[in-house]
Amino acid sequence: MVNEDKEKRTEVRQEEKTVFINQARQIRFLKSVVVSGIGLGFYYLFAFLSRLVLDRIFSFNPLFTIWFLDVRKELVAASISIVIVMVYNYLANKMWTFKEQEKEAEFNTTVQFIKFALVGASGTLINLGLVELTNGVFDWNYYLALTIGFVVSVLTNFILNDIWTFNPKFGKLKKVEND
Repeated sequence: MVNEDKEKRTEVRQEEKTVFINQARQIRFLKSVVVSGIGLGFYYLFAFLSRLVLDRIFSFNPLFTIWFLDVRKELVAASISIVIVMVYNYLANKMWTFKEQEKEAEFNTTVQFIKFALVGASGTLINLGLVELTNGVFDWNYYLALTIGFVVSVLTNFILNDIWTFNPKFGKLKKVEND
């Protein structure tokens, strides 16, 4: 039984090495899209709720100044929302999207979360860059620009998380026990 499990794992890894877009990766991608879509909804919800709370607590805007930048309630609310959604996305991806990888290897959760956050930050920069390029430079519709930025960043985040953050080769392989 142990040898069968090892052979099956080896087979799956070999398949992933030879064919990048295989069935297992397609399923993970679809799960990632669902998690990201829910995360986007949470982002808007928590940004809205944070803004309501900040409006109740503080009657003035901006809240404070860093160097020459006024930090407004919208920025603070968006930042709160980003942190909450990043934790949600990490946990949802860890427990659902990349569940099989988590079964194969043990990961240092802190290191894995830092990797996840770095991937998320790069995805955010890609998103914002595409919005600026498509809307600011090419003068495309703002909502089309937001959609393009979101779609490309979701795809980029998935690929980076799949090959780096949750890849079993970056964790400590678990020993397969007999059932």
